[in-house]
Amino acid sequence: MNLSTDTPSVARPSRRAAAKAALAIKSEAQDSTGQDSDDDSKENKLGLNSESAFSRLMASKPQPKAAVARGKRTAPTSSAKSSPAASGNGTVNIDTKDLPDLEDLVVDAARARISGGHPRSYHRFVSEESRQRVRDSLVAWYDVNHRKLPWRVDFHDPSAISGKAAGQRAYEVWVSEIMCQQTQVATVIPYYNTWMSKWPTINDLAAADIEDVNKVWTGLGYYSRASRLHTGAQKVVQMFGGVLPSDPAILEKEVPGVGRYTAGAIVSHAYNVPAELVDGNVIRVLSRLRAIGGDVKSPKVIDLHWLVAKELVHQERPGCFNQALMELGATICTPQNPKCNDCPVQTSCRAYAEVIDRSRSQENVTLKEEIESEYDDSRCTLCLAESEVDAKEQGLVTQYPRKAAKKAPRDEECAVAILERVISEKADGTLNSEFLLVKRPAKGLLAGMWEFPTVELEQLQADHSLDGPSTYKQRSSSSLKYMIDVLGLDWLRDNKDIERRDLGNAQHLFSHIRKVYHAEWVLVKNQDSSAKGDKEAKPKKGAPETVWLSAEELATAAIPTGILKAYQLLEKYRKGKDSGLLDSSKAAKRKTTAESSGGSKKARKEVEEGSISRFFVKKS
Repeated sequence: MNLSTDTPSVARPSRRAAAKAALAIKSEAQDSTGQDSDDDSKENKLGLNSESAFSRLMASKPQPKAAVARGKRTAPTSSAKSSPAASGNGTVNIDTKDLPDLEDLVVDAARARISGGHPRSYHRFVSEESRQRVRDSLVAWYDVNHRKLPWRVDFHDPSAISGKAAGQRAYEVWVSEIMCQQTQVATVIPYYNTWMSKWPTINDLAAADIEDVNKVWTGLGYYSRASRLHTGAQKVVQMFGGVLPSDPAILEKEVPGVGRYTAGAIVSHAYNVPAELVDGNVIRVLSRLRAIGGDVKSPKVIDLHWLVAKELVHQERPGCFNQALMELGATICTPQNPKCNDCPVQTSCRAYAEVIDRSRSQENVTLKEEIESEYDDSRCTLCLAESEVDAKEQGLVTQYPRKAAKKAPRDEECAVAILERVISEKADGTLNSEFLLVKRPAKGLLAGMWEFPTVELEQLQADHSLDGPSTYKQRSSSSLKYMIDVLGLDWLRDNKDIERRDLGNAQHLFSHIRKVYHAEWVLVKNQDSSAKGDKEAKPKKGAPETVWLSAEELATAAIPTGILKAYQLLEKYRKGKDSGLLDSSKAAKRKTTAESSGGSKKARKEVEEGSISRFFVKKS
């Protein structure tokens, strides 16, 4: 079957341009080091020559003739030499006759569009030549353009790092990769620097106190990551002499919190082992390079990305290649505004080719007959039909990767009792008091963190047979029952000198849960004589660990953000009370408004940006 296109066939004089540029970089680097014995001069020449080589590579690529506003399309032209192609979120006119490799992909895209399907091989690099072209282009680009990050080192000579140095490098990579999970690089950098200054080696981390580890991690989110780093360090010291294994299978099996991606990152970056890796940035790059249109949450689609990554990984420089893939996704092949004209692997990108084909189909390109499917049993069954793609604009590179409609986070509520026990009254009339904190279970959400006595939704439902939202009276009853029956605070049972106040609620959004914290202030002004001086609770068997902390100690405790928001409600109440601005009628009105509306946008902003950030700052 012959498919006509708008672009005539051309010779392919520069099919290995990227490979030649990479060799030029290496050759020029050797020349520069051989001509100058001064170390500073060597480094300067290497940088200049490498940049020059890559600049020549990029200069050999055709540049767009005219760019148009993002999100708009160019008008059809009569020229057979130019077709619109993606740049950012819009299109440009580009001469595909100068991009013979891309032209092959455009023909494939046209065949797939007209036939209504494509073979499974559409998503693979079918030849070693095509794979090597991607490897060479990416590594050459990365050598010149990679960002300088505190955990990233130039690793061009695998023999330069070995033994203990490689083990230390593996530890640094491990910490950075765990921190960067679900967190932006800019946010991670100060946390990483603080962490490495406090625990510069894996042995230092293994010997650290978990409370100190949680304090350093506070604010970074997903707190179980810190616990797994600490536990993993202890296991590596005990089992492997303080050196992370160079076998990714052993890493994934033996070290807590290390999955397939992290294992691949550690061994390729630190030990130069050719192991593939797939993360969010890599998924985006590969799904566009190979136009993988399936749901990225589907196990089969995930497996396909891992297979493509394995076939692509560079055998001599796997660490640099893997970082190049991630760097490309972070800086060029971005989610919303990809810089396609700056991409070193543009001519290997099926998504880019599909944009060109779709634009051509609007330029009076007619076919004499429809093409029957040629694929039979080899037809791809992973890709979603255009009608099944949610919130994705077709005809743009950004249609990849594709996702199923995201489920809304489920709503949960809990009752938080801020139990404050007065020890004495200071000369200025302020109270010298302590707050009770309870340690969360070692597994599950916010594992091992400290919180005020909290009754979760399941217990509220069990106590009151709820079929709807709880009331303040129900939450207060469950909180008191929990503190007496579980935490062993028997002296609360008959104490008449207790003040209880509903503080309203605060909300916190986890990745899959929208949680409402109903806060109650329980102020105990005078304990029974039998309990005076007793700073520890008397919990029942199997009860969680508890501790009494002063306000100053509370300020440095590792407390989850949602609990801090609940404490902010108490701070706000006290501030209003001290200034005479808050009376009982206003408090009741505020409570009613908060419960009915879930809190205004302004109130939520105050919770995020108010005095909570000043109060819960770690003291130096």
